[in-house]
Amino acid sequence: MLELIDFVEGRLIRVGAEAVVKAVYWKGVKLVEKNRVPKRYRNELIDARVRRTRTAHEAKVIAYLSENGVPVPLLLFVDLHQSIIYMQMIEGVELRHAQDHSAHAEKLGRVVGLMHELNLAHGDLTLSNIIVDNSKLWLIDFGLSVFNAELEDKAVDLHLLERSVQSTLPAAAQSFFNRFLEGYKQVVGTDTAGRTIYKMKSIRMRGRYVVKP
Repeated sequence: MLELIDFVEGRLIRVGAEAVVKAVYWKGVKLVEKNRVPKRYRNELIDARVRRTRTAHEAKVIAYLSENGVPVPLLLFVDLHQSIIYMQMIEGVELRHAQDHSAHAEKLGRVVGLMHELNLAHGDLTLSNIIVDNSKLWLIDFGLSVFNAELEDKAVDLHLLERSVQSTLPAAAQSFFNRFLEGYKQVVGTDTAGRTIYKMKSIRMRGRYVVKP
């Protein structure tokens, strides 16, 4: 077990809706600390239970994906009392900031396909939650992930990724997503991919046409 007293805080990495992510050092080794901070608007006991449950869920997801070959940070230590996860630091850049986005599209499709074949959906699949380390891709941030994912959950992943690509890489969005789908089909198969894409398109249409009262 890691001794918490030996941790030294480093730089702030990001502040999300429910967690603060920092670099920390343990015996000279750089790690990532994801801390689900208390929410004052919630009852204290309910808040503690929510944060503990979500932390345990995310830790379980990370461990499960890692054990099954999906590139995710290595889980090192979980402090359920404080709702903190400590994991491997990936020294890379978010895919949205990578120089050659298209070079990673097909590989990303295979990674997401592998995750979906394990019946797990990411829940927030955007270019900000994909890290490029040299030529390797890593998925991060599984706070909204879904075990025993159904077709709709997987289609939401594709929809969110498509929207992220369109907003970040408008000129190359179609090319990127087509290459992504090629990689995705290689893993899940053409029939499964077709059903997921069809569902993704129906989700897209729901957002486009909203009936006003």
